[in-house]
Amino acid sequence: MSISYPKFEKSSLLKVAVSACVLCLPLNPAFACIPISEPLGLSMCVADTPWELREDEGDDFLFYNAVDDYAGSVRVFDGGTEDGLESERAARVMVRSDSQETQDFTLLKAGKVPSGNFVYAARGSLNGRSNIYVNTVSVGPTKTLRITTWRIGEALSDRDRELHAVFGKLLKTDK
Repeated sequence: MSISYPKFEKSSLLKVAVSACVLCLPLNPAFACIPISEPLGLSMCVADTPWELREDEGDDFLFYNAVDDYAGSVRVFDGGTEDGLESERAARVMVRSDSQETQDFTLLKAGKVPSGNFVYAARGSLNGRSNIYVNTVSVGPTKTLRITTWRIGEALSDRDRELHAVFGKLLKTDK
């Protein structure tokens, strides 16, 4: 009596191996995108970048880039254009809130960009430490998205703008 083993073609075995690996990827955050808002289909894809997720409490996702010593966050708020909101007004509300949360708050630069989003940079002190913040406010039909990057420092630099843009490009949508 002999035992018969199924014969696989090399291509079949390769397909099985690739399928098994693909199924494992979403479970490993080092290789997958981190869901930010499932209803909006938003994810932060930080694989192969210096950015890593530090914490995610509620609607606040905090990321850190140890190479460049920057932090970043992504927040989604209720309210959008269907509620009469637009990016500049939403940004003004956020600036007002930021100024109340920090000491020595200074708005350094602000303006609408070609995409229709509103971007502003500010300096704020908290507990004797000064930070430079760059924010993008994007208003959709029902939600408002705020992307913030910051570092310890006194003066706004081109590097702040560059790293903010790089961080923002990690945000992906599947809708």
